[in-house]
Amino acid sequence: MKTMVFTEKELLKKGPYQKVLDIIDFYNEATEDYKFWSSDYNMHFGYFSHGRSNPLKRDSMLNEMNRQVLKRLGLPSSKSLLADLGCGMGATIRYALQRNPKLSAIGVTLSHFQVSEGNKLLGQMRGTLLNEDFNVTSLSSNSADG
Repeated sequence: MKTMVFTEKELLKKGPYQKVLDIIDFYNEATEDYKFWSSDYNMHFGYFSHGRSNPLKRDSMLNEMNRQVLKRLGLPSSKSLLADLGCGMGATIRYALQRNPKLSAIGVTLSHFQVSEGNKLLGQMRGTLLNEDFNVTSLSSNSADG
């Protein structure tokens, strides 16, 4: 994997379109490392909860973070829609859908690769990943419950 590092000065010289392309390239290339970081393809920080997660097992803490986020969202037990903006390959969405069969979920990421591979991982679950910029999505206002 090639590493792309840009100084602030270099980024300011680039137009907005080129900056987005650089971000997409970064996500496409970084996705190769997701499996190394987490067997579930989580790409976020973990959460230690005594008795629930093991600080020596990364996936334990990463999935505890997913659990904590869902708990704090307090989604109703009836059918709800979860939106994950910047979803990567949809690990948090898969975690949520595995634990709440009434839930539907939509994820948004700039990476074509993440959308393709993430949707394969979702399989028949009630979720989908969209190739969109989370700043400007096709989701209507107030369409998600969390």
